[in-house]
Amino acid sequence: MSLTINHQTNDISATSGSVTIGGSAVGGGGHYSLVSHTTTSSTASQVLFENLNDDYITYQLVLNWVHASQVSTGANCRFYDGSTLLNNYGIHNNDTANQSSSTGQTSFYLTRELSGIYFHSVMEIWGIGLTNKALHWTGTSFTSTSGNQTTRFAGWRAGTSGVTPDKIEIRALWSNIPAGANLTLYGRKSS
Repeated sequence: MSLTINHQTNDISATSGSVTIGGSAVGGGGHYSLVSHTTTSSTASQVLFENLNDDYITYQLVLNWVHASQVSTGANCRFYDGSTLLNNYGIHNNDTANQSSSTGQTSFYLTRELSGIYFHSVMEIWGIGLTNKALHWTGTSFTSTSGNQTTRFAGWRAGTSGVTPDKIEIRALWSNIPAGANLTLYGRKSS
């Protein structure tokens, strides 16, 4: 067996056999596995993570980007069942200066940024790939503004008969997701 270490992506892989660290097997349940990663090659109004299923008990979405100058992005998220946009989200946002809650929504903001250069967000999502089950999410975002630097957000959507959330859309409502943005989706198995 040989190990390959990719210093560009921080990946370690084995050509055969299994890998152990301190006598414990690497790759057992409870850890996050890479599901999908994209780096935008040009500006984009949206990035989609499609054909998701119930292989994982929770998904983790990590977003990072930098704008060339102060810009209002309005980063937000939506969920789909195939091509059908899901609606009736209940959402709650709490940032440095504001707190808000609302229901009946079709998208939710990842930040209440007014204008920023840097954007970073980590979100946990439960219920992807599960038919007739509730969808829940929670996360934290950071943007480089003076008044609204950190936003904590959470939301839910009640389970609906025959509905299986299987797609996540990240959008830039007011401008674009910049070239070079990193959007990574991880999944965590139960065992």
